[in-house]
Amino acid sequence: MKISAFLILLLASTQTAWADIENPCADLWFSRNAMLDRAGYCFSSTLGKALFDNSDCTTKQPQVPDRTAAQIALIRQLEQGNSDGFYDKCHIDTSLATLDLPDQGLRKQLEFQPATDGGTGICFGYQGEEQPVYAAPWETATKLGMIRQGDDVTLAHLDWNGWSFSTISNNGRARVMGWYRTPISDGRQCRAFAG
Repeated sequence: MKISAFLILLLASTQTAWADIENPCADLWFSRNAMLDRAGYCFSSTLGKALFDNSDCTTKQPQVPDRTAAQIALIRQLEQGNSDGFYDKCHIDTSLATLDLPDQGLRKQLEFQPATDGGTGICFGYQGEEQPVYAAPWETATKLGMIRQGDDVTLAHLDWNGWSFSTISNNGRARVMGWYRTPISDGRQCRAFAG
């Protein structure tokens, strides 16, 4: 009973960490379109114009690197719905000017966006080695911060070529999100693990 109460209190204090997978469709839509925005896509929808800067757009058919094209294709496939029934086919109302996705400012710092299948886990009180977090899953990408001991690490996105993606929180607030090389593979690296 003590463990259950402990986990309930931790979950209540980390709403930001859980929020990004409450709506996997919003997460997927944002990821796909953020990569297109980075490539110069000119948005015509109300939502696209509200979330991304069209002042530097150049085309409706941007050229993207192969790895970005592959990630966009995976996201489009995931937007068709989760085969386990966790979520249905995605329908984002692009006539709106807001998207129910927390920490969009942190997401916009990324050079390569993650894909989610709706599954999640949280490592409460990370106890592993400190490691850098990057804007993309390669070491030449911009370093955004560090995963430090004591951080809460949300695992809500698919790995990419041996790299993991997480939101890193401290005291219930997301402070950085990005890609890192050494995955958190089990609860032994955490004070507590849920997922």
